[in-house]
Amino acid sequence: MNYRKLIVLPLAVLLVGCAPQTQSSQSAASQSTTITSKASDNSSKQSKSKTANQSDSSTKAQSSRSTTAGQSKAAGTSSSTSASNSTAATRLTMLNQQLTKALGSQILVPKKDGLASGSAKLNMRYQGDNQNYTVKYSVGQQAKPFNDTAVADETAYATVTKTTYPSANTAAKQVGYRDNKSAAGLPTVALGHQITAHIDSGAGQRYIIWNEGRWSLTVHTNMMHNDAGIALAKQTVNTFETVYLPAPQSVGAITFEAISSGGLDQVIQWQSGKVVYKVSARDTTTAIKMAASMQ
Repeated sequence: MNYRKLIVLPLAVLLVGCAPQTQSSQSAASQSTTITSKASDNSSKQSKSKTANQSDSSTKAQSSRSTTAGQSKAAGTSSSTSASNSTAATRLTMLNQQLTKALGSQILVPKKDGLASGSAKLNMRYQGDNQNYTVKYSVGQQAKPFNDTAVADETAYATVTKTTYPSANTAAKQVGYRDNKSAAGLPTVALGHQITAHIDSGAGQRYIIWNEGRWSLTVHTNMMHNDAGIALAKQTVNTFETVYLPAPQSVGAITFEAISSGGLDQVIQWQSGKVVYKVSARDTTTAIKMAASMQ
């Protein structure tokens, strides 16, 4: 028997059996390393994603707080403005109620005071009766009782006057209406909205004249401030595209001063039967707002 062959064969079998185990071990180790790496990558990605989400949530929270604060501030401002407007409306309404109680419910009164500010300190004083009266509007240091004698010392920013005449014809003549036809042949200027005015000049004075419906309108200026006169005339035409004055029974007249003296020289007056109503103010906008709201 050949013992050498018997020894060699087992050793060969043993070596063949060991080789696959080594490769499997190495493959397992490689797979373990790959899995560990992927797990590490996933963990890192999850951590980054979590951090990004937390950052995004924080940004959204800050944005929400900022928006809420802005809305709260806007609401506060709106509330304050509404309260101010309500106070102004209540003051004028109260004074008008007392005026109609004194002069009768049939009189016309402005529903707007024409002020840009100071409405809460509006004061009112009148003289006359329900046929002929003048109402003085002023802004004082404080709101005073209706028709308080102390209001007489305040400078009026506007007045409303009612004058009754013997006949409608007499009343119409007092308005100062001027037909544009009387200015035929004079130089013209376009005021916009298809309205053309005539320019009447003389002795250093200049009058821009035109008609709209039953109203005649005149803007007075001087030769040195002709541009100011034309600018005011155009502004007035533009305003009356959206603001409507009371319809005169027969005639109405508006006279504005482009270079105001500081007095009540912005005048709107119109005829209603035997009565002439007149609004006089320091500012054209005030005069228009008050006259347009007369009821």
